[in-house]
Amino acid sequence: MNEKSPIKQTLWGSFFQVLITWTVYFLFRPKVIYADKMLKKRLKGMPCVFVGNHTHHFDGAFAPAVLWRYKPYILVKKQWYEKKRTGKMISWCRSIPINLDEADGSWYAAAEAVVDNGGTLMIFPEGGLSRDGEIHEFKPGAALLSAKKGVPIVPCAVYGTYSPIFGMRQKLLVGEPIESACPENMRHSKYARQLIAEAEKAVRGLYAQMVERYGDCGQYH
Repeated sequence: MNEKSPIKQTLWGSFFQVLITWTVYFLFRPKVIYADKMLKKRLKGMPCVFVGNHTHHFDGAFAPAVLWRYKPYILVKKQWYEKKRTGKMISWCRSIPINLDEADGSWYAAAEAVVDNGGTLMIFPEGGLSRDGEIHEFKPGAALLSAKKGVPIVPCAVYGTYSPIFGMRQKLLVGEPIESACPENMRHSKYARQLIAEAEKAVRGLYAQMVERYGDCGQYH
C-alpha cells in the first residue's frame, strides 16, 4: 500500500490479499459469528471502525481475512514494515502504518481518507499484544476517528489459539455497532474516551460469551 494513497490497492496487492485469505481459511478454518443474523448484511457498504482484542501476531492477517466482504484497512505497527520480507508483504495488503513510539498523525490522515471514501478499518486498540493473559485498556485513537467522522464502532472478539488445520477453529464474534454522535458542546477527545470505554466493555462481553459457549481456551486468565 502506498502511504500517500491508502484507498487504492494494486492488482498484485489484491491478488496477494486473496491468497492470504485462502491461507487463513485453510489453516485455521475460521468461524465468524454475528450477534444479530442481519448484521452481516447491515454492515455491507457501511463505513465503520472494527475494534477487537489482540491475542496473537496472526490477528493482523486473520481479522481482515474473515471480514473480507467489508475490505477493512488494518493498522500495523511501523516496525513491521521495516522487516525485510514481512514488511514488503504487509505493504501489499490493505494496511496503514502507525508509529506507537512517538506522536504520529500520519495514520490518522490515512484512516480519515479510508472512511471518507466509504471504507472500513480494523484496529486493535490495546496498542499491542496481550502477553500477561489480560485484555488491556483500549486507547482512544480508534474512537477519536469515530467521534469526528460520526461512523460507528463495531466491537469484535477474537477467540482461539490459532491451532493449524486439525486444532480448534479460530473464531470471531462480531457485535452490534456502537453509534457515534458527539454532542455539539463536547470535545471530540472527551467523547472518544466514552466511546472507547463502551467498545472495550462490549469486546470483553463478547469474549465472555465465547467462553460460555465454547469453553475457556486458555487465552486469558
